[in-house]
Amino acid sequence: MSEKVYLFRRRTRALEPEQLQALSEYLEIEGEPVKTDEALALRGENRALVYAQPCARLAGQLFYVDQSTAWGEVIKKSVDEKHALDWSHRLIEAAGLQPDRSRDEDQRLEFDLVSFPTEGVVFDGKERRRVNVATNVRSQIRLNEIPVVGPRGKVRMLFKGTRTPVMMLVGLWDSLEVYEERDLVSENEVARAVQDRLTDRKACGERTYNLNDIRLVYFAGEYEGGPDLLAPEYHVEVEHRDPAYRGKDPIQGPRQVIRLPAYR
Repeated sequence: MSEKVYLFRRRTRALEPEQLQALSEYLEIEGEPVKTDEALALRGENRALVYAQPCARLAGQLFYVDQSTAWGEVIKKSVDEKHALDWSHRLIEAAGLQPDRSRDEDQRLEFDLVSFPTEGVVFDGKERRRVNVATNVRSQIRLNEIPVVGPRGKVRMLFKGTRTPVMMLVGLWDSLEVYEERDLVSENEVARAVQDRLTDRKACGERTYNLNDIRLVYFAGEYEGGPDLLAPEYHVEVEHRDPAYRGKDPIQGPRQVIRLPAYR
């Protein structure tokens, strides 16, 4: 009997100018919100905050940037990881951006944030040394034990030397409901399909390849009209190698990710 998988319909929340204004105060931006059919935006001297309303291509995505600080700039001391994590949780909860945790047994949502430092390497002509660059916050989201990825299924924040981030991307939804139940395609079928596709390319020049990874995910992509679906996909990483290196020490070749539906 085939394993089943759900396709979910997303509902994204609409924000009002007052809500964006409250967010801007949290982020210490001065300015007045501008409203269009597809977005809300607010811009200060060096900072900007934008939210994509329902029916926009990136519906539900909140983006903030502080252009007064270079993201890769070396800093003396990065923001404490605990502060970055606590600040991020407070913002998401205060703004009501956290996805709805349904009591529906067909939706088992796991949502968490983690923080970690980013270091860079500086070379002064004599020696290389590691330096602080930033503190990162990112989300870990799983739906029915399957990772959720994509521009509308993540949280990313970048902190430098100040208490507020210099970049923030929050792409979440208000709620989900089951749209369809389908049969899940197996990894073996996906691997065979990719191998058949790559075999057909030999007419354009013989190459060798490796299937490095096959990953089942829910991909939260752009809204393209019609039902706004959160659907499962297989992401297959393929590495191509020139036959001239066959039999010699392996040399990493160009890679690509092939996306295939995970349901029939």
